[in-house]
Amino acid sequence: MTNHLSRMLKDVSHLSAQDLVEFDKVYKQQAQRIQSSLVLREAEDAIRSCPHCQCPKVVGAGSSKDGRKRFKCKDCGKTFNAYTGTPLARLHMPEKHIENAQCMIDGLSVREVARKIGVNPKTAFLWRHRFLITSMREQPASLSGVVEADETFFLECFKGQRNGLPRPAKIRGTKASKRGLSKEHIPVIVARDRSTGATLTAKIASRSAKHIGEKLNPVLAKDTLLCSDGAKAYGVVAKKAGVQVKSIKATKKATPYHVNNVNAYDSRLKNWMHRFHGVATKNLDNYLGWHRMLDKFGPALPAKSMVKDSLAFR
Repeated sequence: MTNHLSRMLKDVSHLSAQDLVEFDKVYKQQAQRIQSSLVLREAEDAIRSCPHCQCPKVVGAGSSKDGRKRFKCKDCGKTFNAYTGTPLARLHMPEKHIENAQCMIDGLSVREVARKIGVNPKTAFLWRHRFLITSMREQPASLSGVVEADETFFLECFKGQRNGLPRPAKIRGTKASKRGLSKEHIPVIVARDRSTGATLTAKIASRSAKHIGEKLNPVLAKDTLLCSDGAKAYGVVAKKAGVQVKSIKATKKATPYHVNNVNAYDSRLKNWMHRFHGVATKNLDNYLGWHRMLDKFGPALPAKSMVKDSLAFR
């Protein structure tokens, strides 16, 4: 321990309650700057090619005013930094990105995030969806073994849209005009690998075999047993993918063929979505990715990892 640190710790013991609050605030801000700087340095060290043309011939080109290293491609001649081509490109206040990621892990609302990290709500909303680009596109590469699949539904929502609505505007929270399922509901396919817990979730245009197959066929391994409800679409999908399918019938008997895991996931997803009081349909895939990430890692997910993943995503 240095003499400077020893003196500082001694002085802290004499601070008033109000001064301690201010000290804690300054300490956290400095810690965030250091963490953000470390993440940036790791991203800069990992650069191996140009984000514009993917040429590996890259050389250093000084640094910008905020301390970010710049690089130049010897092939296309363009310059770039560690943020270029990533979801976080052109975002200001990078020292607050880790704190913003932690707020997302905690599931805070846009206004709560804005108050906590000291930004405008519009900025908090922009940051939310930039950070979600990575999780939205990260789906399981393969589902194998026993795979349960089913659909869940969300009411179509035009939240935030002011013009061009295909129907009269509604008050937030208004129920569907028709009972049961209708064109007002947006289907979401949910497929879950029973052995690994890997989960695919995606908005689909309809419950047809064509649209379900667009999401399932690329990820179903040849040794898959697809468990689903009695919808004929899954039989068509399974046949095209060359896998076995088992349609589940309602029964009170214990059976290894069920969709309990996917139904439980649907329940967790719906309960988690409820906090947002309606999600705009155009942003639904972003929120599905957000929930996949939280369901996989839980609150133990380091906020630093979210920022690192975003900077590594091109």
